[in-house]
Amino acid sequence: MNLNFISPGFLFGLLGIGLPILIHLLTRRQQSHIKFSAVYLLQQIKKRSVKKSRPNRLLLLLFRCLAIACLSLALANPIFSFSPMAQFLPSKPTANVLILDDSYSMAMTGTDQSLYDHAVDLMTTWLDRARPNNTYSLILASNPPRVAMDWTTEPKQILKRLQGTRPSYQTTQLGQAVALAYRQLSVAEQAVKRIYILTDLDSNGWSDFPALPPGNGSTAVTIIDLFSRQQGLNETLVEKVALSQEFLTNRRVIRVQARVTNLLKDRPLQQILITLTVNGKKVGEDYLDLPAGGRVEKVFTFPYLKSIALTGRVETQSDALTVDNRRLFSYQPDQKIKVLVIDGDPRGVSHQNESFYVEKALNPFSAAVSDIEPTVSTLSELPHRDLDSFSVVMMCNVRELPFGYERELERFVLNGGALFIALGDQVDATFYNDKMGVLLPVKLQALNQVAQHGEPFRLLAETSDHKVLKVFSDKTLKAMSRIGFSSIYSVEPRPGREFTTPMKFTNQFPAVVESNFGRGKVVLYVSSIDRDWNTFPIQPTFLPWVQRWVRYIAQSLESITRQDLLIGEPIVLNDAGDLTWVESPDGRITAIKKTADSKAIFKETLIPGTYRMYHPAGSSKAVSPENIAENSVTRLPAGARRFANFTVNIDPAESSSGKISENEIRELFSGIPVQQVRDFDELHSATMGEG
Repeated sequence: MNLNFISPGFLFGLLGIGLPILIHLLTRRQQSHIKFSAVYLLQQIKKRSVKKSRPNRLLLLLFRCLAIACLSLALANPIFSFSPMAQFLPSKPTANVLILDDSYSMAMTGTDQSLYDHAVDLMTTWLDRARPNNTYSLILASNPPRVAMDWTTEPKQILKRLQGTRPSYQTTQLGQAVALAYRQLSVAEQAVKRIYILTDLDSNGWSDFPALPPGNGSTAVTIIDLFSRQQGLNETLVEKVALSQEFLTNRRVIRVQARVTNLLKDRPLQQILITLTVNGKKVGEDYLDLPAGGRVEKVFTFPYLKSIALTGRVETQSDALTVDNRRLFSYQPDQKIKVLVIDGDPRGVSHQNESFYVEKALNPFSAAVSDIEPTVSTLSELPHRDLDSFSVVMMCNVRELPFGYERELERFVLNGGALFIALGDQVDATFYNDKMGVLLPVKLQALNQVAQHGEPFRLLAETSDHKVLKVFSDKTLKAMSRIGFSSIYSVEPRPGREFTTPMKFTNQFPAVVESNFGRGKVVLYVSSIDRDWNTFPIQPTFLPWVQRWVRYIAQSLESITRQDLLIGEPIVLNDAGDLTWVESPDGRITAIKKTADSKAIFKETLIPGTYRMYHPAGSSKAVSPENIAENSVTRLPAGARRFANFTVNIDPAESSSGKISENEIRELFSGIPVQQVRDFDELHSATMGEG
């Protein structure tokens, strides 16, 4: 324990103790006994007992000395502490960095307000008592950490900065915030330096804690634990929402798959209400039972015949932290399923082309009345095609792709596209095995051909629960099993890859191999899709078979409209023109200019919700990029046309993380004095002293 004094000059008053001692010594009398004869007569008088109270002179001396000593010590303002006292002396100006955790978890309900409001109240109470010889700086710790208030000797400036603020929608980055605090202190002139961290101790905020610079052992760190003031529990998190569309019938069905997490590791949750809202109307609800610390997938489906974009949300019932109980989405359904058919064996006569039968099967009438719109392309035309304009790519007897084009297909499927590969006599198995290995979960093993007058390969007629095949009756399946195949490829699984074989031949060779890649699907058909290797294309079952496979694997692509960003992530507007306006969920409008040297990038994704993008109407010079002086505008210009949406959601990492322990914090601040407090009294008496 340390003892020190704020006003040590008053200790000279202890010298005053010598004054009563000196007086005592000077007034002390020595008594001598002298006998008188007359006294003898008096002694004979009957003695009377008289009591007289006389104080003890030594005790009086002690009291007088203690009174002077106590007065001197009181005026000197003694301080008792178990910490080094140099950091609490008001005679030394101090530099104080306040790190405020303003991540979205600080919106958790406290005793009577949010944890963030409690933190602001703590800072307000302390700064109101601040001394004028100190300086202060404020750092906000949400990602990315930033200096909200540079050095100031006016604490009220910090309070003014915090007035009316709310926690952000970002995650915590306390490690980087501490590093930023040390950089702030490195330019401070004061000898005494301190850091105060107000946080709810979410562990994810400390995951990137940097190595602290040497020589910071004298900088005391105080952590104010707001988690101790939390009331209620954060029970559920809507972690993910994925949308897709299905065309297995003549109408479009939107499929919404939501993942809900139980954040309580020690107990399950029963009958948790989950609802789906689309375009402001509730279209579905259900009750979920969540295992302790587990996840449950919930799928909603609903018909949607319109071609305009839809917006919606999936949400669970409220708990102590409501911001993570919902996940937003926007979706632009495809008006038609656009299919790019790559003809690997074009010929002079149209009906001899590799793509002839599949093109007719996909659109047997006209594009105006069909929901599938095929576009035939040769290999030479392929590099000039925009894959993002299609939902499905069909490779028909393609020998090999243009150099490096397999990477384009990988990106296409990864982002939600579908790839259907039909083989044939032009196929180079080496190319598929070496270059298409990322997309194909199997290798082409061998070409199996039926000998002349031999028994052809036949499909296995068996009922299936697969979405493509379950509508076919036993009679239809038997008709398909009578189709003869003269040539097929056998395949060999790649190690560690997952796939299914919805259709097989009677010899158990796979006829169709289906796999998932990213958000898309890949289907391999091991025979030709024309009449060279089989008679399937001229059978009545070919048309519904091809159409159902295309409808099944067709999904909208990852475009601007489909992007689901996290808070703070920038978006590159590839489809934007020279000038684009972005309307944020709070109504703010930002003009994005595109130049020849730079891409159009929007960075202000700080609020969850749907962002709408607009193009100018026509080519008016009044709205040209050169005439837009400010990035932020008050309203959209007349005639602005909305062309796309995108959605921004919170990062679920802030919700699902645990709490960091006091010992773990001390390990991070190795060699640096760290104190953790939990309430007002500790804060004011132990660490928030006027030091």
